[in-house]
Amino acid sequence: MSWSVFRYITSIAMDFDHVYFGTTGGVIRYDRYEKKWETPFTESDGLPDNWIRNIAYNPQRNEIWVDTYAGPATYQPAFRAWSREFNFPGVLAKSDTLNLDLPIFFMEYGLTFMPNKYIMDLKLNQYKITDYLKGDFDDLWVATWGLGAGLAYLRSLQLKMLKFGLYDKDVKAILIDGDDMWFGGTGFFYRSQGITRYNRKNGTWDYFSTLYTPSLVSHEVNAMEADTKFVWFGTEDGLARFSKKDNSWKSYNTFKGLPDDEVTALNEDGDILWIGTRLGLAFCDVRKDSIGKVNDPLLKGLYVYSILSDSDFVWVGTERGVYTLDKNKAIWYRFSTPDNLLSGQVRSIAKYSGHGESVSTEGESVSGAQDESGDSLHSSSQDSSGKKTYSGRDEIWFGTDMGILGYNPVTNERMVYQNKINFPEANVIKLVCDKKYVWVATKNGVLRLDKKFQTWTKYTTYDGLLDDFVQDLVLDGDYIWFGTPQGVTRFYWNNPRLRDY
Repeated sequence: MSWSVFRYITSIAMDFDHVYFGTTGGVIRYDRYEKKWETPFTESDGLPDNWIRNIAYNPQRNEIWVDTYAGPATYQPAFRAWSREFNFPGVLAKSDTLNLDLPIFFMEYGLTFMPNKYIMDLKLNQYKITDYLKGDFDDLWVATWGLGAGLAYLRSLQLKMLKFGLYDKDVKAILIDGDDMWFGGTGFFYRSQGITRYNRKNGTWDYFSTLYTPSLVSHEVNAMEADTKFVWFGTEDGLARFSKKDNSWKSYNTFKGLPDDEVTALNEDGDILWIGTRLGLAFCDVRKDSIGKVNDPLLKGLYVYSILSDSDFVWVGTERGVYTLDKNKAIWYRFSTPDNLLSGQVRSIAKYSGHGESVSTEGESVSGAQDESGDSLHSSSQDSSGKKTYSGRDEIWFGTDMGILGYNPVTNERMVYQNKINFPEANVIKLVCDKKYVWVATKNGVLRLDKKFQTWTKYTTYDGLLDDFVQDLVLDGDYIWFGTPQGVTRFYWNNPRLRDY
């Protein structure tokens, strides 16, 4: 299932239960009786193209028709499937734009209904009404170009806009924070339009942009992170903080202590927020609301791509490899491996923590990854017999410009996948991992490694992605989310009806 921008609507159709809106991002549908949005239809569901030129309903066959730039198609609600057709039945398309003269509607604060059939906001932006269709009673469904769908009542003359979908289709960062999901981007060949928040529990959508949100200096988002009180946004023009308590915003820049205004990575670490920028690493003491720079010579001035913290270390992926902070010793090290895979750009770091499995040793060391002093980098504790015990299934994965590296910080075991050798791709953007798989986002789709069988599976637009350029991915239980320049896709990877190929 995929979501994109659905605010630009071309046409409306209606069956017994739903109102269908044809948009430039697919077909969206509103349940008239449950009064809620249902999942949209996009190319992920079988549409020939997401730009819907016209939409119609055939009551005799209970079919929804769409006309797209790639040809027409029909949807059978009984089979929940789209099929391609040859000719769009234009006579079935319904519209009341010629039969009904719209009155002046009252709207929510900030929006004004104008007599010449457009809506204007406080910034004097005008949104043309493209179509409207009368319902069974006094309800009137309204389509606009840029403001989405609306529901009006002819008796009370009230018009309410029904928010749905992303505010900006470019999804570079995804954050799951309880019931809330956040989507942000910088814009793909254009400037970002805003940040989207989706509440999965009540199905509501909210949008935040600098034009309408006080104290938000930028909505061009590179990274997001959350703690119990705040949601943090790494933007092109500094760090932004959203307060969950009062919905207020606060911004930080170089004058507040950042090494650079372009924030590229974030990581929550208890009361500390690690902040990666274009020119080095910083941290925010959340309790004191103060920002400090990491002035260690190893990291000074480096472009930070990714940050991962655990109980013992902070791992930082940069343009010149990986650096790690030993929290117990309060010392930064350059982290390297014999294969030299971590000498260049390290764009993503992810960790899988196995629970309940441990190994014990008599204190012997295993050759492998080391810091600059030659010491192995792993943590340990002692049991009652004095033996060192480790969590034997911990894995840290690095996505680099030369391939993928899996590292066990306990045994120093390395799993090396080099570009075009045993890793069938280049251009790693992001990776995540769980017990069974490693998922890798690239410019040419998503690659999934089955760690047990050492096999790769590739997913592209052919399989339902909105775009092959995948900029972010987030695991969500049995699902995984993919962020692309054309929107976001959710994949039910643990569907028992699927099998590996």
